[in-house]
Amino acid sequence: MWKLTFSRTIAAVPVVFLVGLCTFILFRFVPVQAPTAILGDSATPAAIARLTEEMGLNRPAPIIFFEWISNALRGDFGNSYVTGRDVASEIAHRIPVTLTLALGGISIAILLGVPIGVLSALYRNSLLDRALTSIVSVLLAMPGFWLALLLVLFFAVKLRWLPVAGYAPPSAGFWPWLSRFILPCFALGLGATANIARHTRSSMIQQINSQYARALTARGCPRGRLIMRYCLKNAMMPVLAIIGMLTALMLSGSFVVEKVFSLPGAGNLILDSINRGDVPVLQAVIVMVALFIIFVNLLVDIGYGLLDPKVRPE
Repeated sequence: MWKLTFSRTIAAVPVVFLVGLCTFILFRFVPVQAPTAILGDSATPAAIARLTEEMGLNRPAPIIFFEWISNALRGDFGNSYVTGRDVASEIAHRIPVTLTLALGGISIAILLGVPIGVLSALYRNSLLDRALTSIVSVLLAMPGFWLALLLVLFFAVKLRWLPVAGYAPPSAGFWPWLSRFILPCFALGLGATANIARHTRSSMIQQINSQYARALTARGCPRGRLIMRYCLKNAMMPVLAIIGMLTALMLSGSFVVEKVFSLPGAGNLILDSINRGDVPVLQAVIVMVALFIIFVNLLVDIGYGLLDPKVRPE
C-alpha cells in the first residue's frame, strides 16, 4: 500500500503544476487587469502604467509565473486587489465551510446510498425494491436548489427544528455550529445518495448472480457472510469511482447551497471575486479546489488497493 500511495502522490505533482500553469495563462487574458481593478475604471492610462510597473506586471510572463509558483509553495498567494488583505488568510476562513459542506454531503450520501442499493439488490423486484427505486428516481430528477428550499420550508419554517440560514463558528458551541450544516448537507447529499444507490444496486445484482457467488452458495456459505464479505466488497469497486466523482462535484454544488443558506464559503468568495476581477483570489481558490480533487482521487486509488490486491504495484 505504501508503494501505491507513494506512486500516486508523485504522479499528482505534475498535475498540480499544470493546473497552476493553466490557471495563470487563463487569467492573463481576463478583461479586468490588476491595475484597473485596484484603481477603478476612472483611472488614467498614466496611473495604470505606473502601477503596472510598480507591481512588476510589465515583466515577461514566465518570470511572473515562476515567481507566483514559488510564493504559492510557501503559502503566499499575494494580496487581494480589492480588499488588500492576504489571500491565504481570506481563503483559510472560507475553505473550511465549503469542505464541511462537501464532506458532510458525501458522508450522508454514502451512509444512505450504499444500504439502499444493497437492500434493493437483495430484494429486487419486490415491493421494497420498487419503493426505494421510486425514491431514488425522484431524488435524481430533483434540482439541488429546489430540494434545499423544500428542506428549509419543512424543517425550518414549518417545524422550526433547525435555523433557516446563517452561520455560527465552532467557537459558538458544537450544536449551534452543527445545526447550521444539517439542512445544507442533506440538500447537497440527497442527490448524490440517489446516484450511489443506483450504482450500488446494479453492481450488487451483478455480484450476486456471478459464478463465484453461486459456487459459494452451493458449498454452504451463509448468505450473510456471502453478501457482506464477498459480494459487497467486490461491488464497491465501481461504486468507489462514483463516490470520488461525486465528492469532486460536491464542491460545485456547494456553491449554490451556500447562496441558499447564506454560508460564508468559497462559493460566495469566488462569485464576489469574479464580479470584482480579483484575480489573486480566483487563482488561489482554483488551486485549492484542484488540490482537494487530487486528494480525493488519491483516496479512491488507495481504496482500490485495499479492496483489490491486484491493482497494487509489485
